[in-house]
Amino acid sequence: MKRKRGASLVEVTVGLFIIIPLFLAIIDLSAIVVGQIVNDAMAKRAARAAAHQENAGAATTAAQNVVSAYLPNGIVTSISVEKVDYDKDKSGRVVVETKTIINIPAPIQLVSIFQNGRPMHARATEPIVMLTANP
Repeated sequence: MKRKRGASLVEVTVGLFIIIPLFLAIIDLSAIVVGQIVNDAMAKRAARAAAHQENAGAATTAAQNVVSAYLPNGIVTSISVEKVDYDKDKSGRVVVETKTIINIPAPIQLVSIFQNGRPMHARATEPIVMLTANP
């Protein structure tokens, strides 16, 4: 009887050594997905705001205003505009690139993807809608 209880205890312990890291990895992957979704959405919003401007300076300011209005949370610690490419003459499009720094809830030191301070990059393109008509 004691042997069966001891064997069960060993089996449960070994099982927990496998299940707990898997559970933590799932939580970390969820945080990475949330961080990328926030970054993509913020790049899209910033590009949309920049597309409604008449020049590159106003477009950059509009994109930065949209991004600065975001309040950091437990996962996304900071977000910034990396680049605004306002191409009014050639393509009539604006491209906004953003960078987000995310925190991983349960960092795993041996796996580089699960490290704190992980940067995420996103790019969004929108057509410029404030083009003046040529006479």
